Amino acid sequence: MNNQIITIDVLVIGGGGAAARAAIEAADEGVNVMMVVKGKFPYSGATAYKVSEMAGFNVGDGAADPTDSPQGHYEDIIFAGEGMAVPKLARIVADRAPDTLSRLVKWGVPYEKDSKGYLAFKSCFSRKARTHVIKGHGEPIMAALARQIQMRDIRILENTMAAQLITRENECCGAILVESSGEICIVYAKAVIIATGGAGQVFANNLNPVDVTGDGYALGYEAGAKLINMEFMQSGIGICYPKVSMINAYLWSGMPRLTNREGKDFLSFGIPEGMSVEHVMESHANHFPFSCSDDSYFIETLVQKELLEGRGSDHGGIYMDMTHMTDEYVAAVQETSGLKKMWPIAREYYESIGIHVLQKPVEITCYAHAINGGLLIDEQACTTILGLFAAGETAGGPHGANRLGGNMMLTCQIYGEIAGKSAANRAKSMSAYIEITKKDLDSRVKTIENRLYKKTNYRALLSGLQNKAQRYLLVRRDEEGLNMVIECADHITSEIYAAPGNEVSNIHNLELLNLCTAAKLMAVAAKERRESRGAHYRADYPQKNGDIYGRPQVICKGSDGIKIGCLEEA
Repeated sequence: MNNQIITIDVLVIGGGGAAARAAIEAADEGVNVMMVVKGKFPYSGATAYKVSEMAGFNVGDGAADPTDSPQGHYEDIIFAGEGMAVPKLARIVADRAPDTLSRLVKWGVPYEKDSKGYLAFKSCFSRKARTHVIKGHGEPIMAALARQIQMRDIRILENTMAAQLITRENECCGAILVESSGEICIVYAKAVIIATGGAGQVFANNLNPVDVTGDGYALGYEAGAKLINMEFMQSGIGICYPKVSMINAYLWSGMPRLTNREGKDFLSFGIPEGMSVEHVMESHANHFPFSCSDDSYFIETLVQKELLEGRGSDHGGIYMDMTHMTDEYVAAVQETSGLKKMWPIAREYYESIGIHVLQKPVEITCYAHAINGGLLIDEQACTTILGLFAAGETAGGPHGANRLGGNMMLTCQIYGEIAGKSAANRAKSMSAYIEITKKDLDSRVKTIENRLYKKTNYRALLSGLQNKAQRYLLVRRDEEGLNMVIECADHITSEIYAAPGNEVSNIHNLELLNLCTAAKLMAVAAKERRESRGAHYRADYPQKNGDIYGRPQVICKGSDGIKIGCLEEA
């Protein structure tokens, strides 16, 4: 084996907001840092992926509501989480939000302002108006972080993915990397941070870039780390034609009209007798993501029903008519969702990308957006493997069954900072690198090569997984469908292992294996939770059952498959 071997104090796997913040903080502690990015920095990852007119950033500083506070922010996280958020991790998010905003402002992130100061509105699942607005989604954050990265001696290895963590006796000591060319590199590190985002590409319709393939979940799981809350994820309505974009919650206050390809108002006929469409839409104006916590869930479930039964458009969507939402109409709307504040920004954004919402209906569908769970971390952002830290969407614990809108960008920065400092402190405390034997290393590399150099019909296999997950793991779940997702993931994994060898490497094989692992983790967790709670809706168990399922689920790799239990201590 003649693969390149690198030693570094702190290895950061990922290239988005959490990863960049972690690298900055680690470097400021005086250690050597290297980032491994699957694409080009700072354009890789979900933070830089523009799918909305704005990014929300929650801070309980009283900018829009003088009665708000970090305590109120914390209480909303816990309330929305429905018992599934880890309180000590949620507390850190709320308490550190004001200082985090101040740091980003200092670094040049342009938060929107009005005559009273920061422009803020009441976002998903919140009881106070604390969601500060950043135009351009996460791009301004990445631009600011990139400037900070350039000011520091941080090495960036682009077009490279981590294929396996190097561990010895439940201690992480590095990673095996694969460049897009197929070249393999060994990195020994005193501390490793995973911030690779979520697993949006598990689903046919998702609001994630193509490089978000569940890598962090798979890396951690295969190394023996515990994961939490993998059954809870954000999915919701987005525009699929003429362009892809999120439908933020406040737009439902405008009472758009939904019709299928036959021009029929399916929502009026699908909701229970005595319930109004206005009530359902006002409920959804409180949050973007699908949730069975209120009556808004009828929108996603009925949209999915129309699409699955063949009454969707040629572009795979349902028609959403907002042509009546003129400035005069919006000004007269009675709402608390923030529509009046945010409509000018939303309309301007839609026009800029070629979506003329006032001229003709758009087409919408159900999208996967973000995972609420991930690798279980503690207050230092350390996973259950010593020396392995996690941040951003890869990490689990700060969010629960529902996640506040505007909390993800914030949490990426807070736990990115914590992970960077914690990893640096560990690195400084170690006098030498931990290494594994040449025999063990050669065996690991051989395993990766056996998967990398396989001749597979990657696109067909990926499409099969995505379509299965879109139908049975997104929005509406039941045991039969979840079993089909698990079987599909197992089948694709077996096909890759059994595929004939190939002289040319295909890094997509590794990504697809990670997607299969992520899909299976989510499906197994969803199957085990035989109740409906927040973002997790079981059609065969539509009621919440707190007596049995009142604690977060924790899953890890067992001797004969996925082992699942409950979090013993919050």
